[in-house]
Amino acid sequence: MPCNQIPKPFQAWRPWLSWFNDSLQPNIADLMLQLNPLLGPVKESQWHDQQLLSGLGDLHKRGSYANLLASEWLIAQEEPDEFIRRAVSYEHLFLAPTQEKSKANGVIIALFDSGILQLGVSRLVHLILMLLLDIRSHAQGSQFYWGVIQSSPKLKLFHDVNDLKLLLNTRTTKLVDNNHLDEWHNYIQQAKLDYDECWLIGTNHQKIDLVTHQVNIERSIEDYNKLLVKMTSNMMTKCCQLTLPNEIICAKMVLGQFMFTGHYAEIVKKSIVPINVNFKPLISANGNRILTYNGDNTHIYFVNLSDLMKVKNICHIHHYHLNYPVLGFDLLGKHVVALIQDNKTFFIWQPNRPRIEIAEVIHVDKNNVVIALLWLFNGHGTDILFVDAENKLYVLSFLPKSQEKITKIYKIAENVIALFKLSDHQALYLYNNDKQQLLINGHNINCHFFYCLTTLPNLSNQQFFITAESLWLQGFGRLAIGQAQEWQIYTAENDYQRVAIPNEWQVFGLYYDNKTNRTDFLVINQDRKQVALFDYSNNNMDVCFRSPNKIINYSYNSLAQSFSVTTNMGELILYSFVSQSARLRLYKAN
Repeated sequence: MPCNQIPKPFQAWRPWLSWFNDSLQPNIADLMLQLNPLLGPVKESQWHDQQLLSGLGDLHKRGSYANLLASEWLIAQEEPDEFIRRAVSYEHLFLAPTQEKSKANGVIIALFDSGILQLGVSRLVHLILMLLLDIRSHAQGSQFYWGVIQSSPKLKLFHDVNDLKLLLNTRTTKLVDNNHLDEWHNYIQQAKLDYDECWLIGTNHQKIDLVTHQVNIERSIEDYNKLLVKMTSNMMTKCCQLTLPNEIICAKMVLGQFMFTGHYAEIVKKSIVPINVNFKPLISANGNRILTYNGDNTHIYFVNLSDLMKVKNICHIHHYHLNYPVLGFDLLGKHVVALIQDNKTFFIWQPNRPRIEIAEVIHVDKNNVVIALLWLFNGHGTDILFVDAENKLYVLSFLPKSQEKITKIYKIAENVIALFKLSDHQALYLYNNDKQQLLINGHNINCHFFYCLTTLPNLSNQQFFITAESLWLQGFGRLAIGQAQEWQIYTAENDYQRVAIPNEWQVFGLYYDNKTNRTDFLVINQDRKQVALFDYSNNNMDVCFRSPNKIINYSYNSLAQSFSVTTNMGELILYSFVSQSARLRLYKAN
């Protein structure tokens, strides 16, 4: 949201929002909007238009005898009668005092606790309050001073964005004690500042006489993505639950990276071999790795990106040459696993490790590759789950470093139509029973996990998408079933909503925002050049990615909240909803 496109409610804040990167401005404005009601209305300064005596000026025939001219007092000494006559006749001359309007017009003071209890996202409240108090001081013609409680008492006049960074960079492990508060009390009294408001901002501080407003900031126990903010004054007490942006954006703001470039800049890199545009790239659960093929499917193409929280943007690309047909593969952490076939024998393949033979026969081949394959930790070793060409779900359990042959394959379910990863340890799968009901069950999930959906469309040729993996680990998450423009989205076993997707858009994923509890469809338009989030509750389409080239293939990982696209120009692009930007752009080598 560029500054010149700020909605009307935020127009008055434009000068302050302009200090931040365009992509940060909506988050800053949202936090300001949440906290602003705590401050209460702006009142006129009690020092406004106060007249101060600045000296003596013109001569007048009336006035206080304290301001009588010295020459008049000389007459009183030499000629008392003349002095009395001049008094009766109003002929005495007086110096009139000069009145001048107060230049201070009052002051707003904020004292911030920068101790260990306020480290982390609590500093976001400091940041936003500093902005709001400066805006408040401008509104009432005051001046805004600030200081850090644990530092030597000295107030700083707020000037610009550098004050925000200075506050955020002031950190200490000291807790606020009575000595700190007493020193500030004495300092402000001796400074004789005509202040209207004095704000004490931190956690669980005792009230002191000089304070007019006190702000208490604590992390919410019920919802870790929220802060509890309580403002107390002599007149009222107000509270709010502050909803935070995602952790990446919070980290940037707390570090004072308001005009960041390097962290969110996409990596542009030339691919050594052509990318297979007909293959849907596989994205890791953390969004930092992508797995794809080269043009003739002879190399696995493994891209490693640095974590979003790292200072440097790094991209490493590994190539693994394969002489055998790959039937399916997956990512787990930093590692790749593949199911391959050599003649009539099947193997589990991992880079730089001996392949592990599967002794039993499985119903897959190069013409009927696995429908889905997942690699999971099981506590003692690893599990590989796969759905074969007959829609049967199997699990292979083994120790990768010690076994040379897998002798046991366990069948979990039949008529399996979808398999999803919930974490590095857990998965869920969808399957039909004899009554053509859709059942949902879990693998390695501790809680009771079994659902039966009875109100369903015809399941033939339907697509299935899940999201809100963290909710699935506790109960029911989000599930979408449908095709083309007609969908059903489930939020519970017997609770669903029918959704019509706008024409010229096609669904390829389901996005869940755990902060707003909102679920959107991830869609691509008919001309294959735009990707958007469709908010079906408000019938709103929000385009998040545009490509000048036609998108040939695409894939989405709900755990990573990232999608990839490959274009007709041989590009591979990774977009992250966490950073709200493209992270990687690989283009075809000449």
